[in-house]
Amino acid sequence: MGWMRARVTSTPTPDDWGWATVAVFVKRAAFRLAPLARAAGVPIVWDALDFWSQPQDNGLTERAAVQLLRAAIAEIRPALTIGATEAMAEACGGAYLPHHSWAGLQPQPARQQLSVVAYEGNPAYLGRWADVLSLECLARGLTFAVNPSDIRTVDLFVAFRDGRWDGYPCREWKSGVKISNAIAAGRPVIGQASAAMRELSPPHTIVESPLDLPVALDAWTPYAARAAAVDVCMRLAPTLTLSDVAHRYRSLLQQVEATCAV
Repeated sequence: MGWMRARVTSTPTPDDWGWATVAVFVKRAAFRLAPLARAAGVPIVWDALDFWSQPQDNGLTERAAVQLLRAAIAEIRPALTIGATEAMAEACGGAYLPHHSWAGLQPQPARQQLSVVAYEGNPAYLGRWADVLSLECLARGLTFAVNPSDIRTVDLFVAFRDGRWDGYPCREWKSGVKISNAIAAGRPVIGQASAAMRELSPPHTIVESPLDLPVALDAWTPYAARAAAVDVCMRLAPTLTLSDVAHRYRSLLQQVEATCAV
């Protein structure tokens, strides 16, 4: 498969439109730039990750969220919409691409003792879970780290949302980069049910109530459980590397380019 040349800009010039054979818009930028692309006759690929207003639209029902997505597609008129999860792609008749893991990560052998439990992301999303996790880890003599400087030092990841940062679009349409990175690091995840969790299928335990957290931590305390998780991650991690996801992205772009050139 050949390479594609690219220009990256948030303020495309007339020269950019004349040069481009496909325009890729990410998130909400598509609403501003789509009319310019159509005027230039350049087909649009819309990466619809996080397109809804947050946190205002996080509480939408499934029906309302799907209506919002389809209305956005009708406004943007892309040749292809890319969904951040299979569930999102199915909701709009688009294509699915997972979020790649961070460059340089490789599954590491499990450590003998469970020591560091970590959350990677905006701490505000945790809500009540921040105190719940801190207190439970403290009681067990574990370190609870938020955005550790090196996630290779982590033994177990958590992925939680709460309050206005939780809801149907978040559960079903967020890309799950936290999960991709956990897989790439060879570590299990404790978190809420979500499309990314079931589709990427890392070694995990679903927890919806703080009352269930102790049981989940108990399950990942033994070395044998975490060592088995590394083996699972070794099989999954290659499909989430930057190079693998980029290869799949390029293939989709070339298909759009070829189809729209006819």
